[in-house]
Amino acid sequence: MENLIKEIEAIMHDVKDATARTGEYKMDIDRGINTNRHREIENVPKAKTIENLMYYLLEAKHDMDRVQDSLKEITNKLDTLLDVAEYEAVAQEIR
Repeated sequence: MENLIKEIEAIMHDVKDATARTGEYKMDIDRGINTNRHREIENVPKAKTIENLMYYLLEAKHDMDRVQDSLKEITNKLDTLLDVAEYEAVAQEIR
């Protein structure tokens, strides 16, 4: 049971980490939007503004891919933990 609690705590840490990263990634997106708004005021050519927006869009896609990978990893850990808990329950009944 002690090992299960430690594993749950570790998974909770992973979830909190993924949540914090999504907040950072959202700030990056906001920064990209705000940067391009300022460029419009400064009369930067539209082609350069589009290029800049594409850069931020691609970065956001990569960030979301990393979050998705983290969530898949967390789900796998939870599946494993569930299997262990079910095994322990069956083993305890047998004893």
